[in-house]
Amino acid sequence: MDYKVGTVKHAGGKIHVYFHGIEAWDDFGMLLTLLQKENDCEILSNEEMIYIRKAELSRNGVNFQLMQDDMLGNYLFTENESQIPLLEKLAQNVVNSIKESLWQSTCLIM
Repeated sequence: MDYKVGTVKHAGGKIHVYFHGIEAWDDFGMLLTLLQKENDCEILSNEEMIYIRKAELSRNGVNFQLMQDDMLGNYLFTENESQIPLLEKLAQNVVNSIKESLWQSTCLIM
């Protein structure tokens, strides 16, 4: 599986930083944990609705959201374009952590 980060700027100024290859509903909890424990993000709120999961997060005074949408997958969200480099860095850190964990698991099997 190819795990990577992709950024999309939508009409109206909404910006999503997607976790490609990590789109499932059940992946949301893992992403939230990695953001909190390995990237020093504070969880301000965490809601689970019918078709959406949403967590409000903060890191060094920058507030953003981790979203899970059945149609769009998992992504970080902001309307503030100046926050995008931070969100891309956080997302890449999470993807790298997942890849490292999978690599270590594969090495243990061999």
